[in-house]
Amino acid sequence: MSEDKIKDLINKYFDNELDKSEEVFMFTQLSQLESAREYFKQMNVLSENLQNTFEEFPIGLEERILNKTFTEAGKNKKFQFNFQSLFGYAFSVVLLIISLFVYTQSIEYKKDIEMNVQQINQQSKMLEMMFNALPQTEIRAKFENEVVIRPTI
Repeated sequence: MSEDKIKDLINKYFDNELDKSEEVFMFTQLSQLESAREYFKQMNVLSENLQNTFEEFPIGLEERILNKTFTEAGKNKKFQFNFQSLFGYAFSVVLLIISLFVYTQSIEYKKDIEMNVQQINQQSKMLEMMFNALPQTEIRAKFENEVVIRPTI
C-alpha cells in the first residue's frame, strides 16, 4: 500500500473519522512500516500538544461577542441604510416622473394617430365616392401602323 494512503488513514484516525475495519488495517500496516510508525508518533505528539493548549471557554464570552457584532453591524447598517435608502428613494421618484411623462406623451401620440387614421378613412371614402360618381368609360385601342410579318420562301 502506498505511503500517502497510510498517512491519510492516520489523519482520519486522529480526526475520529476512521471506521473500525480501516483502523484494524491501519494498525496492521503500522506494524510493518517504520516510516508509518514515525508519522503516527509525530501525529500523536501533535494531537496531545493541541489538546493541552485548549483553554476553558469563559462563560458569557459568546454572548458578549454576539452582542458586540450586532451593535457594530447595526451602526454600520444605519449609516448605509440612510444613504442607500435616500439614494434609492430619489432614484425611484425620478424614474416615476420620467415614466409618467413618457406615458402622457404616448397617450397624446395615440390620440394623434387615431385622428389621422380617421381622416385617412374619410378621405378614402370620399375618393371612392368620387370614382363611383364618374360615368363609365370604355376604352378601345386602335392600332394605326400595324406591323405585318410575312414569311418569304
